[in-house]
Amino acid sequence: MSEYSNNSSKTTGIIVIIVVVLAGLTAAWYFGMYKPEQEAKEQARLEQIAQAEAEKKRQEEAAKRKARYDQLITDADDAFDSEDWQTAQSLYTNASTFLPNEQYPKDQLALVNAKLEEIAAREARIAAGVVETVSSPTERFYVIVSSSIDDDLAMDYAKKLAQEGTSVKLVQHNYNELPFHGISVGDYETWAQAEAALSSFSNFGNVWVLKY
Repeated sequence: MSEYSNNSSKTTGIIVIIVVVLAGLTAAWYFGMYKPEQEAKEQARLEQIAQAEAEKKRQEEAAKRKARYDQLITDADDAFDSEDWQTAQSLYTNASTFLPNEQYPKDQLALVNAKLEEIAAREARIAAGVVETVSSPTERFYVIVSSSIDDDLAMDYAKKLAQEGTSVKLVQHNYNELPFHGISVGDYETWAQAEAALSSFSNFGNVWVLKY
């Protein structure tokens, strides 16, 4: 019995050692390999989710910027077509802040700024009583308040209006093969715009539109 007991104790001891070793190996595998691997996978999954959410947010913000840009361009183009240069300038500038790489609003701004500079120069001429002379066709539509064959007479009247603060151009054109000097108090890109403006100059009496 004593020998059997000793053998049994040895066997039990060996089993305990094996269990302890296996437990150690299992713990080493779990904490040294499996758990870090699972944590890395979970971290990668969370990063993918975060990246997907960030990309979705970026696309949503880009879509909002594009929609805002499109609306500003539409409004700016309407202002441009109506020759509301100040409004067009503001809207094109604002549109560029939403999509800075777009060239269209920059090109339109260049045109608008040129128009504003032209207006400023014209106003300076008005303030100085200077009359601008149009001697070649421009394909614009002029509101004419007076026309004369006598260029000196036409210029005198034009200067009088300019000194009173009216924007005046002396349009040199032919009528029935005769040279005439029309006094214009407004010019527009389309016939409809010029026609619509006639009522604004009714104080001049008989006014009409001349395409030149």
